[in-house]
Amino acid sequence: MLILPLPNRPNWSRPPIVTLVLIVLCTIVFVFLQGSDHEREEAAVSRYTHSDLPALELPAYINDLTWRGKPELAKQLTPAIRQTPAIVLAQMEADSDFMERLEGGRIITPDNPVYQRWRDQRDAYEKLRSQIFTLRYSLRPDHPTAMTLFSHMFLHANMTHLVGNMVVLFIVGFTVEAGLGSVGFLLLFLASGLGASAPDIFLPMGHHGYTLGASGAIAGVTAAYVVLFGMRRIRFFYWFLIFFNTVRWPAIVVLPIWLANELMQQFVLDRGGSVAYLAHFGGFVTGAVLVSLYRLLRGGRTTANVERLDTEAQIVELREQAAQHMAVARFDRALPIYRRLVKLAPHDDIALCEFFRVAMLVPNCGLVGQAARRLIRRSGKGDCWIDARLIAIAFKEIKNTDVKTPALSLRGLDRIAWRLIDAGEFETVESLLLRIVARDPEGRVSAPLLKRLARSLRQAGYRERAERAHNVLVKRYPHLVTPNDA
Repeated sequence: MLILPLPNRPNWSRPPIVTLVLIVLCTIVFVFLQGSDHEREEAAVSRYTHSDLPALELPAYINDLTWRGKPELAKQLTPAIRQTPAIVLAQMEADSDFMERLEGGRIITPDNPVYQRWRDQRDAYEKLRSQIFTLRYSLRPDHPTAMTLFSHMFLHANMTHLVGNMVVLFIVGFTVEAGLGSVGFLLLFLASGLGASAPDIFLPMGHHGYTLGASGAIAGVTAAYVVLFGMRRIRFFYWFLIFFNTVRWPAIVVLPIWLANELMQQFVLDRGGSVAYLAHFGGFVTGAVLVSLYRLLRGGRTTANVERLDTEAQIVELREQAAQHMAVARFDRALPIYRRLVKLAPHDDIALCEFFRVAMLVPNCGLVGQAARRLIRRSGKGDCWIDARLIAIAFKEIKNTDVKTPALSLRGLDRIAWRLIDAGEFETVESLLLRIVARDPEGRVSAPLLKRLARSLRQAGYRERAERAHNVLVKRYPHLVTPNDA
């Protein structure tokens, strides 16, 4: 089962530096440092199979399996000693218990006549094997070191492993980094990677052999993502057997599903597989606990950046829903969606215009006046680009309803009036100027508007109306009249 949050849109004005650096670093390590490991491993295996080591070690390993109560595995591996010794070698090297005793001289003991020959060849093989970058820096749960506890997070088994991890890291990483900051995000990533290694190191049913990959650390980042969003609904993609779709759930609900899935894979569905599901589980738990503590210290609040991203995701979804209804002329269904949209995005001029237009298309909806008020209030802002003709229609609709014209600053009224004049909406601007003149006894706003209106009316051929505007200018603000205004 796969459940992934669908990505929000990254804010490239503040790029997720640490997320991108981690992706680049993992890619460089895989391509340039792990890239020659296949040739190194082939050289080591060739050295092994052309030495006396298979005859000395592999039968001893088969006997040891039988002695430890694993006769079926011993029987299965016995024919491979002669046919494909590399398979038995790989199985033997994954058996940490046997390898510890072998390397400690307790399988081929010093009193054995072939001991020195075995030791020399074993050391030569180990020297070649130590040149394999992946093995050197992967985590051995039975022998962890300070270096491999961190280095294993940046290694990957193959290209599919790398690409899968990096895609998920980017999907959740830029959001979590925006929420926690670059330093906080890096600490979370590393701490989650350490937490992911804990089950392998401390639990007897944990993974044996070598552990590598950023999956555990990314699991922690993913858990942090859903904890940051909490009960907010976000969109997820899910895939179960042959079924896949998207669903919008409260973010935190997915965390127990993830945890249960990893345990189910580990103990039921993929027992003995090569995937370290307990590492994913440990990463999820670590990330969830750390970010829960972070939110607790903030009084249960999340970050402004996450709230912004949440709002943006809701806006995108509402736009899609409204567009679907508009495409088939279901205006009555699109109207409440646009109403919600303009509440979430009061500065979205497109949404405001659509809300007003759709409200006029739905009979007796009772929202035309409300939509007109919102549109007019927004029109008084300096960054508004709403079409002046639509503004004029909104003023007319206000007159036809019991809704009051929204209170606007003198500066806002001035902005609207200039735009109406430029668009030739003279009737509306003449009505609007009555309000402006009443609030502007000194004429700092009204006088320039009256001059511009009179000139525009005259150019449009409305001489009587131009004369009325000029007379108001002369009567109210005679000290501001110039010969050019005649």
